[in-house]
Amino acid sequence: MLIFDALVREQGISAAARRLGVSKSHISKQLAQLEADLGAQLVQRTTRRFALTELGQEYARHCRALVAQAQEAESMVADRRGKVSGVLHLGVGQSFGRLHVIPRLKAFQQRYPELELEVSLFDHRTNLVDEGLDLWITTYEDKPEGLIGQRLADIGFVLAASPDYLLGHGTPLTPRDLLGHNCITYQSRERRYHEWHFRKEKERQTVQVAGNYRVDLAEAVRDAAMAGLGVAYIANYLLDKELQSGALIPLLPEWRPSQKMAVHAVYARREHLDPKIRLFIDFLKQGFGTPPYWQQRLAPWLGHTLSGLEE
Repeated sequence: MLIFDALVREQGISAAARRLGVSKSHISKQLAQLEADLGAQLVQRTTRRFALTELGQEYARHCRALVAQAQEAESMVADRRGKVSGVLHLGVGQSFGRLHVIPRLKAFQQRYPELELEVSLFDHRTNLVDEGLDLWITTYEDKPEGLIGQRLADIGFVLAASPDYLLGHGTPLTPRDLLGHNCITYQSRERRYHEWHFRKEKERQTVQVAGNYRVDLAEAVRDAAMAGLGVAYIANYLLDKELQSGALIPLLPEWRPSQKMAVHAVYARREHLDPKIRLFIDFLKQGFGTPPYWQQRLAPWLGHTLSGLEE
C-alpha cells in the first residue's frame, strides 16, 4: 500500500522507484502482487501514461489515509526522541526559492547532516499532500482545506524603471501618470497583477495599468525593467544592488506602493508536527529576521523608514 501510494503520488513506476530508493522491477512486482491479492485491477497499463482504474482511484484514497497515519506515528516518535533525519520534501515558489531559500539550504544541512532535502520549485497553487510535500513555502494567502501555515515574512513593493526608459519616456509624477506609460506586469494561470495600489498619507489610489509585456516569473519582471522595457511594480525581495547601482530608479517618492503580500510556510494539519518541518520553519524565520533582511537592505535607497516599509 505504501508503494501504491508512491505510484499515485509520482504518476509512474520510474518516479516512484526513485522516491522509495528501490528498483523499477521491484515496484512492478509489488504492484502485480497487490492486484493479485486484491483480485482487482488498480492501474491501466499503457505505454504512454499512468492511469488508475475507477477502483484504483478509490483504493488510492484509503492508501493515502493509512500512509498519513503512519507518518503521524513516526512524527510522534521522532518528536519524543528529538531526532532529525530522513527526507524533507519542500515545495517553494520559483523566484523566492531561488533567491532566498536555496542559498540557505547548505547551512541547514550542515546543522542537520542526517537530513536529506528534496526541493520542487513551482509557482502554482498546490495541495501539498497530493504532491507528496512536507512543507510549502509560498506567497499564496488562501490555503487548501486541511492545511495550516505560519507567516515567515512580509513583502513590500517598489515602483521602478531603468534610467534609459525614463530618458526616453519621461518620469511619472503621480500614479495616474502610469496610464501613459508601458507597464510590465506579472501574469500567470492563477494570478494577474494589472491593478497597482498606492497610498500617500491617508489618500489611496488604484491604477489599472497596461503594457506590451507580461510574464509569469517575478524575476523576469525585474529583469525587463532593468532592460528598459517599461515601469514595473517589483516585490522588494527581488531587489539587491539594483537601486544602489542605479540600474533601477525608484519612482513616485510621495506615493508608496501599498500591495500586501506575505511569505507563508504551509503544512498539513497534524497533532505531532515532524521535528524536521518545525526546525526548518524556525531556521527560515531566524534567517529572514524582523523586518526581513531585504527590507533592511533597501531602506536607505528608498528614503523610507523600516517601519514605513512594514505598514
